[in-house]
Amino acid sequence: VCSTSPGLRVPPSAPLGALNADLPRLSGSMRTTARCGVILALTALPLAQAAKARASKAEASEQAIKGKTHAPASVGYTNDPLCIPNNCVNPLVPALEEFGVNVLTEYDTRTFKCLEGSPMSEEEGSKEVFLRADLSRAAGFCEQVVSNYSYAVPVVEGFTDYTSTIKSQMKRAVNSYVAHLVGMGKDFWDHSKPWDESPCIQEVWKMACLTHFPRCNEQNQALYLRPCASACEGYLKECAVNCCDEGATCTFTHHKKLADGTTLVDEGYANHKAPSASCTG
Repeated sequence: VCSTSPGLRVPPSAPLGALNADLPRLSGSMRTTARCGVILALTALPLAQAAKARASKAEASEQAIKGKTHAPASVGYTNDPLCIPNNCVNPLVPALEEFGVNVLTEYDTRTFKCLEGSPMSEEEGSKEVFLRADLSRAAGFCEQVVSNYSYAVPVVEGFTDYTSTIKSQMKRAVNSYVAHLVGMGKDFWDHSKPWDESPCIQEVWKMACLTHFPRCNEQNQALYLRPCASACEGYLKECAVNCCDEGATCTFTHHKKLADGTTLVDEGYANHKAPSASCTG
């Protein structure tokens, strides 16, 4: 039991090593008092630091509002001991990365083909063409997401059966959806019908489908059309994503140095608001 003693005063700032060295020379009651001083000092320190951080942040915010100064760089989410991360997973946005590779950057390097009005197969004698309704149904898991636009799929050299390509893209979308749910601590079998789920789960589903089923690029049909930044922002909002820093953004440019010394530039989503002919959404 800790008790105070007028005979021994332990300053909170006393070094712990110095107090331990002096303890053997003190009487039993005085040793107890000294130890209590150390315990109280150590207990009070984190609370004092947290209070000081909150006061500094509040003061900086007030000054910034008044226009007298800008909040210092050291003041941010990462310095707030009360911040609790929420839905901060890797990748930050559904379908943004696969095995450490930026999917948007990957698709930028590939050639795409718009399917509406195109033959279902390029084999000789094939006369069936894709209609908008056909494309929506063929997308299966993503049918409701892509029903309001004509999409494109990546061209696979030597492979002309686009129905199979659509299935491959749907599989990638499902994998992206499932992987992100797992990252959020959820089970796919509890959310196997995302169209009937909460707004957050629906946004995960939409981002997976918009990424792997891009809108047909009217300006250049061979190029990939990235999802709109507004679609990404909708996901961040509905799922209340908070990583306790300022990294939760949809438009960005990252430079990644590769093993061969070259630099790979990864960029985020198209800085447009859906619906737009300049992005998928």
